Amino acid sequence: MEGLVVAVVGGSGFLGQHVVAQLLAVQPSVKEIRVIDSKSYKPVIESPPEAAATVVFRRYDVVDEAELEKALAGVEAVINCSAITPDFRKEDLGYDNRGRRVNLDGVKSLVAACQVAGVRVLVHTSTLAVVMGGVRILEHTEPLTPEVSESHLVLGQYAIDRRRAEEVVLSAHGSATLKGGGLQTVVLRPPLLYGEGDRSFVPVIVRLARAGGDRVPSVGDPEAFIQAAYVGNVAAAHVCALRKLLSGADEGLQECGGLPIYVTDNTPPNNLPGLAHPFIQHLNLHPSRLLPYWMVYLMLMLTAIWTAVWAVLGFASRPSSLPSLILHRFSGTATVVSRMRAELCIGYSPPYSWSEAQRRANLYYCKKIT
Repeated sequence: MEGLVVAVVGGSGFLGQHVVAQLLAVQPSVKEIRVIDSKSYKPVIESPPEAAATVVFRRYDVVDEAELEKALAGVEAVINCSAITPDFRKEDLGYDNRGRRVNLDGVKSLVAACQVAGVRVLVHTSTLAVVMGGVRILEHTEPLTPEVSESHLVLGQYAIDRRRAEEVVLSAHGSATLKGGGLQTVVLRPPLLYGEGDRSFVPVIVRLARAGGDRVPSVGDPEAFIQAAYVGNVAAAHVCALRKLLSGADEGLQECGGLPIYVTDNTPPNNLPGLAHPFIQHLNLHPSRLLPYWMVYLMLMLTAIWTAVWAVLGFASRPSSLPSLILHRFSGTATVVSRMRAELCIGYSPPYSWSEAQRRANLYYCKKIT
């Protein structure tokens, strides 16, 4: 990885900033990190003091191939963290045409731009949502995960577009570039992320609790454990994948090109309120009694109907202490995957222990959430 120019698309975002920090930590292998994003690069985490690589920011339109080609000039490897993520406060996840432009059309444009610019490696960030369809997943590896049709994906069009984007990236593995050689690709599938820069997991739980009199809501199935991971560990997995694709065959590691890979860490699986608990203890919030999944589901259905009627009558609704129905469904089916492929194919092992991940995350949450 000596003297590399690496582009991090979406490098101004939550995960992207951590990927940049991890790349800075592997210097002097990387000489330039090109942050390509539609919003300015203002990191919430400090760069390693000994970092020697130069960070350069380029603003771009996600579906403008010509603009992307210019931004990728001289780049040998790309890590794509750009995505519109779900807003779990809304039943439609706040997902609209802009989401599709970024999550699917933008990926198509990026792959095409990589092929024109002669990029050697593309590491693409996906999500566990592409396999979540109401079917229990218990320590499954990628090949053994039950297949779910698009129509059954819990997160609807968001998950469909993310799955189709995976197909675009993986089908481009081994494709020719205009500068000779082939483009190597890999897809990483992380679960819910927490840590410095989080705005869509722990803060959402806190907002619901504040609206409900400082009581954490009962959401999802109490028996349905799901996974979360510290964002710094997931960022490290991206660097592992980058290194593996650039170096080729490493002794003891299997091939990873053209594959989807689950990325988790040692954060203990739990139900959704249980996952958030270690990060909200300082707020003196009280847990609700965990109710059966279908009881909460029925209550949320009735609430959604009443809210719709209220809106038709022209009345504004107050912030609800109840979770959205889509969040309840998302956290209602056990989803715990195995990271065996990540260990065997890209040599990934979480650099931050569970206790260290908690410590780092809580330093952030204690400052940002009061």
